[in-house]
Amino acid sequence: MNRGLFVLLVIIVLGIAGALISRHFLKGPPSAWLCHEYGLSPMQEERMKALEKEYGSRCGPYCDAMCEANAQLETVALGSGSVTPEVRAAVVVTDRIRTETRIAMLEHFYAVAAELPPNRRNDYLRKVLPLVIESCGAQNR
Repeated sequence: MNRGLFVLLVIIVLGIAGALISRHFLKGPPSAWLCHEYGLSPMQEERMKALEKEYGSRCGPYCDAMCEANAQLETVALGSGSVTPEVRAAVVVTDRIRTETRIAMLEHFYAVAAELPPNRRNDYLRKVLPLVIESCGAQNR
């Protein structure tokens, strides 16, 4: 229960840190590093900005829902001396939201990758997938 919440918080913190670092070093929107890193054309850059905006509009509600679900989980867990059906249900809700968030991130990452030159897509995915996938190093085997 706590591990899943911890992983979600790490993902959120890493995402925020990545955005702040990108803005600090590139003095532009978060998508600017993509354009710089992958040498994208102005038309591709505009597409990345649109994808970024679309994802941002989807991401906020997930954060709000997760905060609400975590607060509910805390309330029922503190009000209980054991893992009751209410506690189990609250955990299921937080896991559902976490799953939906991860799927939305994956959809965004694949949409971005589709805009990159074909020979650079896997490089991009290797950089961003650790934000979604808790890996045991399988890609390095």
